Amino acid sequence: MSVTSKSEVMQQREKELGWEKSGPQPGFYKLPRKEIFAYSTVDFAMNMVFQCIMMYVTFFYTDIFGLAARDVALMFLLSRLWDAFNDPLMGTIVERLNPKSSKYRFYIISGAIPFGLAAVLTYTTPELSYFGKLLWAYVTYNFLNMMYTYIIQPYISLASIMTADPDQRTLLQSVRMMFAQAGGVVVALTIPLLSGYFAKFMPLATGYMLTTLCMAVVMVGILVYAYFNVTERIPVTSHEEKPGLREVFNQISHNKPGIIMFFLFLGVYGFITVQGTSAPYYMTYFAKRPDMVAWFAMMNVLPSVVGVPLVPFLCRTIRKRGTVMLGLAFGAIGAGMLYFATPTAIGYMLLSRGVASFGYGILMGILWSIITDPVEYADLNTGKRLTAIVMTLIGLGIKFSMTIGGVAPTLILDYVKYIPNEANQTDLSLAGIRFMASSLPCGVMVVTFIIFALFYDLSEERVADIQHKIAVRDGLIDE
Repeated sequence: MSVTSKSEVMQQREKELGWEKSGPQPGFYKLPRKEIFAYSTVDFAMNMVFQCIMMYVTFFYTDIFGLAARDVALMFLLSRLWDAFNDPLMGTIVERLNPKSSKYRFYIISGAIPFGLAAVLTYTTPELSYFGKLLWAYVTYNFLNMMYTYIIQPYISLASIMTADPDQRTLLQSVRMMFAQAGGVVVALTIPLLSGYFAKFMPLATGYMLTTLCMAVVMVGILVYAYFNVTERIPVTSHEEKPGLREVFNQISHNKPGIIMFFLFLGVYGFITVQGTSAPYYMTYFAKRPDMVAWFAMMNVLPSVVGVPLVPFLCRTIRKRGTVMLGLAFGAIGAGMLYFATPTAIGYMLLSRGVASFGYGILMGILWSIITDPVEYADLNTGKRLTAIVMTLIGLGIKFSMTIGGVAPTLILDYVKYIPNEANQTDLSLAGIRFMASSLPCGVMVVTFIIFALFYDLSEERVADIQHKIAVRDGLIDE
């Protein structure tokens, strides 16, 4: 088919479906507000469940379910090894299949109920032997992570076929991350407060499970709504080529920006996971204010809601690369500030968390708007557009961040001889809790800053040039 005929077919399709163009380039569409809202609610819903795991699951396993810290650390580590196989496999499956209803939206609605069920089971505490409890934790925790991958990989790939306009993508991802952080705020407050309320009438463990059940029900309803209000516009033909696992390695080996994005997501999500994991221990034992756990956790996410909407302005002012580095710097400074807090300086603790959270908000707004850039890069260098496979790197970055956020704190707790539910911890134990709440996340951000500053080189101009070359190659425009 000639360039002219391809262009005419696309124009006729756009006219019939009422799609508004945002520019003359192929795939540049203006996204309706309702659609931006619907897409963004998915991350709000996912975070209502997934942040339950990111923030509280380590504390739940050690202090509520009664598992040893070293056993929890080993489970997290082995789970990440499984993810290294499962996530690329899921990306390959998504690209090989082409459901009749949609390419990527299908997984949002089909995975909703199983994901909610997995969350409830993870926070369920059956009366079993210690080995039985450990086995239950292994099965339910990994089931939850697999269902998260089932939804999140196609979901983040979906943005790449809604529009190719970088400005519309930045707007979409900025709004999305405002909703995602709002979901985190809901979790930060709901888990300790609502489970504490339920604990007046039942065991605390049952309160955790019922709280998660409430959020899972809301999540399922939101995902169903989003499925019917998001549109896939840019055609995808990856299912015609039936990519295999070899294609995963080919896409990764020809994608330096994708590798850097893996380390960026690993660092940023490792940072926030460590902060979330350490919060209950820090406020309960170091500050001796268990009544402040919910508010301290809330400050881990609430100021991020302020940082996210600043991203479009920052991108225009200091460009995308500068925006990422600014967010990393705020995160490192905020985490480092906490090291100097005394046990009674509650206000200062909240302030330091707020500074770090503000930086995290900037990062959430910018990271998710540049994740499609490595897709364009890989498309040009391999001749194939396999979005879900490239996004596997992002998913693995998020999953392996749990190694930092889950394994590292539990190993620290085991090393310092932490005793669950012991009000008067040893000096060594308190020093370990202080380290994992401040120095560890600060160090993670500093290392991530250095890697990104030295190796990421996809500027806005270079991405635009890549998109132009792809359009010429595919016969969508003339040279």
